[in-house]
Amino acid sequence: MSRVLIVSRTRMNKGRVCVGGHDLDRDFRSVRLLTPGGMNMPEDKPLQVGEIWELDYTDHEDPDSPHVEDVLVTGGKRVDAIPSGELAGYLIERVTPWSGSPEGLFECTVAATPSGRVYVPEEGPLPACSTGYWIPDHEVAKRISFGKVRYLYMGPSAVDEFTWAGVADPPDHIPAGSFVRVSLARWFNPSSAPAGYYVQISGVY
Repeated sequence: MSRVLIVSRTRMNKGRVCVGGHDLDRDFRSVRLLTPGGMNMPEDKPLQVGEIWELDYTDHEDPDSPHVEDVLVTGGKRVDAIPSGELAGYLIERVTPWSGSPEGLFECTVAATPSGRVYVPEEGPLPACSTGYWIPDHEVAKRISFGKVRYLYMGPSAVDEFTWAGVADPPDHIPAGSFVRVSLARWFNPSSAPAGYYVQISGVY
């Protein structure tokens, strides 16, 4: 078993969530927790941000790059928790976030759709990971677009728009210098935009 710190819950379709964490016993590796059958977790699964769980899991035998963090969870129990006000400091001591403008996200593999949405094109190059953290150097402002919450990077960049995917209520704005959880959605081929892996914001600590 490994102790896993839960750091994100990303809303998916059909009552499921993508649960992200870090293995405290394996060099703080980033993991995405899936069911034994490789599905995202049910939304009512008791895995909440800030909790530490002892989990039995195995690596996914054939993960779809860049989602190399996928693991299959077969059981576990809650053993501890980190208070929400202390989580950012705990993470900052253990990870290396991207910082600055969105162009630097995911090893500088991101591009902009015609509307400015941040994504990794399907033709690549693909990054070596699909989860991480970002410290923006300008405010990231909330706006509503076609009924969905999006965030707009207010600095000088053509790569500037993100979808909010967290289960928690989205903040009214994300100040410069905030500690932000970012992740790549699964491959997506919308009818009105390029195919690829869209960058989403799932938490602000």
